[in-house]
Amino acid sequence: MTPLHFSRRDWLRASTALGVSTIGAQFAVTDDGSTSGKRPLLKPVHEDVVCRWSPAHPRHDHQLIFPLDAGRLLLVWCEYYANRPSLLTRQPTSKANQASDEMPCRISAKVSTDRGRTWSDSMTLQENHWQHNVKHPNLVRLSDNEILFSFVGWDSNSQRNVYLRRSTDNGETWSPHVQISEPGWYCNNADRALRLSTGRVLIPAHGPSAEKYIGGTTYRGGDLHSFVFYSDNGFQTWKRSSDSMTAPGRGCHEPAIVELKDGRLMCFLRNTNECLYRSYSDDGGDHWSTPEPSELPSPESPSCVKRIPSTGDLLLVWNNVASKSNWPRTPLTAAISKDEGETWSHFQDIDNRPDHDAAYPSVTFLDDEVLIAYYTRPTQWARDSEVTLKVFRIPDLSS
Repeated sequence: MTPLHFSRRDWLRASTALGVSTIGAQFAVTDDGSTSGKRPLLKPVHEDVVCRWSPAHPRHDHQLIFPLDAGRLLLVWCEYYANRPSLLTRQPTSKANQASDEMPCRISAKVSTDRGRTWSDSMTLQENHWQHNVKHPNLVRLSDNEILFSFVGWDSNSQRNVYLRRSTDNGETWSPHVQISEPGWYCNNADRALRLSTGRVLIPAHGPSAEKYIGGTTYRGGDLHSFVFYSDNGFQTWKRSSDSMTAPGRGCHEPAIVELKDGRLMCFLRNTNECLYRSYSDDGGDHWSTPEPSELPSPESPSCVKRIPSTGDLLLVWNNVASKSNWPRTPLTAAISKDEGETWSHFQDIDNRPDHDAAYPSVTFLDDEVLIAYYTRPTQWARDSEVTLKVFRIPDLSS
């Protein structure tokens, strides 16, 4: 059957007319299974668990896949490591001694020379020099040889800052890290930084609203606020956006941004209101509209949105189920927009196992294929996780 397309304005207008709350509503905007739980499972041309659980490395997440050159891909992820004897002897089905967010972690990497089918041994891209850990990597290419590498170093409950390193030899060597955030508490998601058509580089971020946490600036509204760091000279100098984005409940965090064809930016935001919220910027990310609920159901988990180079369509990957909490984080669904995010169709699941979480996706396009990586974990494993990679043909996404 043909999808019933509703724009965001149509859905909000209809909901208001019917007396339906736009906060926490159970959405049903297509008849192709977008919210029914009966979507088709998209068949990959290749899949593998590329970062496996072990007692010594009990958690893997926050990954990205970055093209180094025409023949090599770089897989970058957060590799947690055991720091107490009980972790080395625990059973993988036990919730005892689980790997928490604060556990020691380094940023590691592997190389593939066959389009992600096999990967080299691991190397350390960023050592942990902080009291808790270092994670949330982002890589942005500025030229054939120059790459920006940003990450978050976590020292305490009040100091979790954003750092930047630079390579001018395509990742062979890196400059010393430099803190680009004012002292405070920040978070960035992996694979969310982007370079706009103007050359401006954006690093989406979020943090609590308390003055002591966000660089001396007090924000009002929900607790969590999203914003961007941006630079017009390759992050030689940088600024933070004038506006922040928040919403009722816990606020908005873990922003995912894509540039639209008319030059505006569209941002999807994690929140506690059972759907993805959405905000727009028409000045390159300095100012943002008040976030509004979208027609896309979601738990409190992040999304990833990117433009498909070969078709010009937008691809969104997220947990397609309405919930006010962090859970469930399944299924992980892909949808296509052919009209710059006004409507979405071709809903297909990437992973829909009811006994596994599948979340925090990253997306990389390579010719006629898309590589979607995300963390997976059996629900009884608590926070322990692995990185799963699935490779799909781009034409299959919109079939």
